Amino acid sequence: MHTARPLANGLSTDHPQPGLVFVDDTHLPLGENSRLKDTALRTGDFHARSDGQWWAYLPDPARPDLAWCVRHHPVHGRSVLLYPLAQAPAVLREWWGGALLHRAGGYWWDGATWHRPGQTWDPERAAYRPRPVPGATTITADTYRADRPETTPARPLRTADIIADEPALAEHWHDDLARWTARHTETGGRPLSACVITLHAPELDASQLLGVPAVAATAGISPSTLRAYISRGDCDVPAPQAVVGRRSLWARPVAEEWAEQRRTVADGPVTSPRDTAGLSPGAADTQHAFARLFFDQLWQRPEIRKRWNTRHRTEDEVRQVADELGRAVTARLDDILPADALAATLTRALLDALTGRARPGEDRPAGVDPSLAAMLLWLDRHHPDLARQVIRDTAEDARRRRGTAPAHTEQLLHRLLADPARPAAPASAA
Repeated sequence: MHTARPLANGLSTDHPQPGLVFVDDTHLPLGENSRLKDTALRTGDFHARSDGQWWAYLPDPARPDLAWCVRHHPVHGRSVLLYPLAQAPAVLREWWGGALLHRAGGYWWDGATWHRPGQTWDPERAAYRPRPVPGATTITADTYRADRPETTPARPLRTADIIADEPALAEHWHDDLARWTARHTETGGRPLSACVITLHAPELDASQLLGVPAVAATAGISPSTLRAYISRGDCDVPAPQAVVGRRSLWARPVAEEWAEQRRTVADGPVTSPRDTAGLSPGAADTQHAFARLFFDQLWQRPEIRKRWNTRHRTEDEVRQVADELGRAVTARLDDILPADALAATLTRALLDALTGRARPGEDRPAGVDPSLAAMLLWLDRHHPDLARQVIRDTAEDARRRRGTAPAHTEQLLHRLLADPARPAAPASAA
């Protein structure tokens, strides 16, 4: 569920968030990816994918309580937003999940389709089910400003002007947008037709939005109970799609899906998390290991158990929850150890071990040592398709480097998987 709230737009963003002021971000090394990466790794965080996507956060030098969150997509450009520093890691996790933009209280865009806020949980995937928005239209900067009057541009703010607790709402946002548009065009930015502002959909029409009483009725609770949930931050009440005056308003489908999720939770799990069908042996082992750990934490420790052990929560139910937690960890195996990065690294290491230079005092490469054999075996157990790809790539690279027949190298490495204690000899030219 999307919960982080940006405070302001960066002046260099390609996709301005409606209503938020623009803050000067020209001190950031946005045009120098290597420098930005180094700065982010030193002061904040940085993540990248092999398809060219990356995202990072950097604390602002003048306001260490604030962080710039930057998301780069090779096709859809970049988003630059200012957040409280404490929320920055959560923003990066949400971006990792595939959302390029969030608008209207959590509606999100993946580059092609708009989806409703994630609310209904899929325990098998350990993720929220995507719900596409019927009839959604993407509003871009060229169409958004087409019927707006010309106005005097407002000046961008500095981070010193921002209060960390609340989003900085612009008094005349169209003025701010006019300045951003002029600068964006002058600096040769993306076409305005490719700069996403927001979405429109029938369910987001003002006449269709629901207030607190209607949302409460949809969930089968009283308005006062819903207000209490909101004030306490309980029960995952979704963010409103609009706030008019001091009145929060929700899209009817968002309210209905929240009510659906509440009923699902009340009725208990609908799947069997102990089922390991479809998992590799290593992933199944990981699920069971974490399930045992979580069960011990939730049930075996008296100081924890007494806090929530009621007559409705038996040992079997707690074990089921523990199994679900284990399944959730398994679904995020790449977060524990990124398989693609490991495969690429292992390919290079195996190639060097089989065809590289000899060590001092030796007349030939030493071959695959036990640590490499262990990592190849781990990859084969957890991601067998990737392990086979590593073997094929290593064999092909060895052919190019040393003229070794690929079949010979593949045979060596497959034999290593069958008997990891047996070292693989260096590759020789065929």
